[in-house]
Amino acid sequence: MEAMRTIQTVENGEVHLRLPEQFWGQAVEIIVLGASQEGSQQVATQRSLRGCLKHYAKPDLIAQEQDAWQEAASEKHEPR
Repeated sequence: MEAMRTIQTVENGEVHLRLPEQFWGQAVEIIVLGASQEGSQQVATQRSLRGCLKHYAKPDLIAQEQDAWQEAASEKHEPR
């Protein structure tokens, strides 16, 4: 699948898009998104995902997590 991305200004309700030859004669999907550089930068600076799952943490299991992968791998690959 070929892809092309461009940001253009809508003038009088129209956008003119010149596609490369590789798209000629093919069905294409056009997706229109409102893009505002100021708005997208504000969202990134205002919100953070850091700590968003903190309320799911179970502090009593943290000690068991240290060796969990080694134990699971050794159980799986132990000779029977």
